Amino acid sequence: MRHVICHYHIYKNSGTTFDAILARNFGERHVAFDGPFPYFSIAQKELAKVIQRHRAAVAFSSHQISLPVPSSLDFNVLPVVFLRHPILRIRSIYEFKRAEDDGTATSRNATGMSFAEWCRYGLSHPQELTQISNAQVRLLSRTADGSTAGRRTREALVYDLYQARRALNNVELLARTERFSRDVSRFPALLERYGIAFEVGDTTPRNVTASRFGKTIAQRLEDVAEELGEETMAALLAANQQDLELYAEIGERLDAEPAPVESETLPAEPEDDAADEAGEDGVGQEDGEDGADGQADAGAMSDADTVAEPSSVSSSSS
Repeated sequence: MRHVICHYHIYKNSGTTFDAILARNFGERHVAFDGPFPYFSIAQKELAKVIQRHRAAVAFSSHQISLPVPSSLDFNVLPVVFLRHPILRIRSIYEFKRAEDDGTATSRNATGMSFAEWCRYGLSHPQELTQISNAQVRLLSRTADGSTAGRRTREALVYDLYQARRALNNVELLARTERFSRDVSRFPALLERYGIAFEVGDTTPRNVTASRFGKTIAQRLEDVAEELGEETMAALLAANQQDLELYAEIGERLDAEPAPVESETLPAEPEDDAADEAGEDGVGQEDGEDGADGQADAGAMSDADTVAEPSSVSSSSS
């Protein structure tokens, strides 16, 4: 049986850093691909076609694929997923969109607003709420046909948390951005079971904000709380209760597993760079295109040729 690594790259979850590790390990046998639009999704059958058409490849990466993995008699997909503390993830999105100034409403708002103002606007705006309310549970709760069960409440967007849990129960190669080195250090032994040689190598984060360098997770959250103020911080926490619950559960699971690297805190969390503009979270979308409700139908792609031409990733900054 052919075993392949498949990185389900969640926007702003240190995926660029991990893609660089895949590139160092596998070179041209690492295939990175996305569809032609940032709001596209790639169905399981299309992912299967990409894997089958690149028979020499060992690793695949995309923002636009979603769990569960495709079923095949010819290959076995080993999914890689990174989670991130949702509040720190939202802060990272704001910083990225503010710096990028890509012409989208999200970016224009970030450029013209403080972080607190941007969050308050997002919490009150139906379209922008998709970026800052339980986004990770939304992405991880998709079913095989690409659909997601969701509902808007007074405080948040809520999704099928049980489906997200089921999806991650089948992911061995699971890690957190905030404990990147520690969690990824488990991967070589896990992949060795499937006959895949893998070295983590250097995980030093690059392109990080200097003010966060050397700070613990708790200190970063304290900084965010001070910046937002008590009322806005409370509202943001309420809007992300599902993401927070899932993140805590995965943290307990991973902390219970031994790891070669047991460092408590990274100097600073790995960040994604501008390569993530076309992320599956819809943050790189044009105005009027909602990252969740306006997402292209996963079944709309009749052939894998409609996916952007895959290319090996030879270098990346995180």
